[in-house]
Amino acid sequence: MRSGQQLEAFSTTFGLVASVLLHAAVFGYVASRTANFDFDFELTLPTEVEFGLTEAMTATATPGGTAGPKKGASGGAVDEPIEQIDAGVPDQAPDTDPDTDTVADPDTDTVADPDADTVADTDPDPDADPDTVTDPDTVADIPVGPSAITGPSRIPAGAQLALRIDMKRIRESPLGPDVTRFLSGVPDWQLLLAGSGIDPVEDLDRLLVASPNLERSKLVLAGRHHRGKAFAEASVRLMARARGKPAPWKRRYGIRTAPWHNLDRTKRMIAVLSPRHFTITRPEDLRRVLALAKARELRDAKKEGLVKARGPDALLSMGPKEALSLEIEGVHRFVRGNVRHIPIRLRVAVRETGPDEATVIALATFATDEEARDASIYWKKVANFYSQQLVMTLAGFGKTLRRMKLDPEQERIRVSFMLTADQIRFILSYLEGRLRSVGSTSRPPRAPSIPNEPSPAAKPSSTKKPGETKKGP
Repeated sequence: MRSGQQLEAFSTTFGLVASVLLHAAVFGYVASRTANFDFDFELTLPTEVEFGLTEAMTATATPGGTAGPKKGASGGAVDEPIEQIDAGVPDQAPDTDPDTDTVADPDTDTVADPDADTVADTDPDPDADPDTVTDPDTVADIPVGPSAITGPSRIPAGAQLALRIDMKRIRESPLGPDVTRFLSGVPDWQLLLAGSGIDPVEDLDRLLVASPNLERSKLVLAGRHHRGKAFAEASVRLMARARGKPAPWKRRYGIRTAPWHNLDRTKRMIAVLSPRHFTITRPEDLRRVLALAKARELRDAKKEGLVKARGPDALLSMGPKEALSLEIEGVHRFVRGNVRHIPIRLRVAVRETGPDEATVIALATFATDEEARDASIYWKKVANFYSQQLVMTLAGFGKTLRRMKLDPEQERIRVSFMLTADQIRFILSYLEGRLRSVGSTSRPPRAPSIPNEPSPAAKPSSTKKPGETKKGP
């Protein structure tokens, strides 16, 4: 009996030790398979940065169709001040102040319009002196800007996070409801639309949401709608009526503009670039956005993977069959630490290639061919490292990372991989959760309701504050 008790005690002890060792082994395996790569940089959101490109650019449409900076007397490039930007009006008349418009514009009607703004616009504040301008409820019949932006334009060095979405393609996609739910969780930018009656999913065919650092005050919106000609004017009326403020129409750089009384405290204006195109920006950002459209129009569309576009469409241009794209200008401004393997410009696009799959294509641009080759080796190691992590395998991304292609092409790296519909839903759900958790600390009030008028589809929230950092990508 004593020997039986000893055997039982031994068995119990052995079982406990074996269990501890087994759990330790499992824990060690999981820990080793869920480790983080030792990055020597951190991601950050810069505070002192303005909307711009990686490098300052002065683009001039020459007879040969190429662009280049203006030359000074010594042959060097002339760095023109931002005030001299041509925002898109054909240079067919003597130079005048674009806000005073004292010279007849080639697009202007020769018959006087009783509703038109006949007072010179010398005040940069859109809310100034409402008694001397048009009634906010009157649609002024002032011509829009030309379909093709011409003349020199300059955009300064800065940064840019630009999300472009093909809303028409999204509406027709099986992933439409998932993308719509994700968009409803995008913080802050909806503050710009609340109360205007604009539903970005239903009313727009293309949407651009851009910012140099995700600060709410610096957000830029641009869109192409498929509604009637007076769609933008009606939205301005709704917004002005909801806030109880005037919304006079004025011409800036030959383009119709009006105050955009959004819920945010930042003063913004809407600019009607064509009967279907509009932008919503701070007054000081309008010329930067117009210059960006010119810069994108003059870039090599094929090399950038874009469909060739002109005028306002260049601002919204994407690649063939792309559902969405993310472009980052001035990537180094978002990195703290070693930037050796970080591109200076990055473009990531999602293209539908089947009913249940999509292809992700990234184009990373570096300063030199050598930097691109070194970076391709580095990021292949990163992809291989994470392809072996247990959590990535369980989520179904292990095989995706192992099959990822990273091909250096001169000063660029082209990355491509496939995603299934379930993987896309997983990513959207994850991003939606992150966005909602970021915005949960402070949610602004909803826009006042307007009888018999459409209301925004989603509630706004707030963004992550600039200056916060995150280790690695």
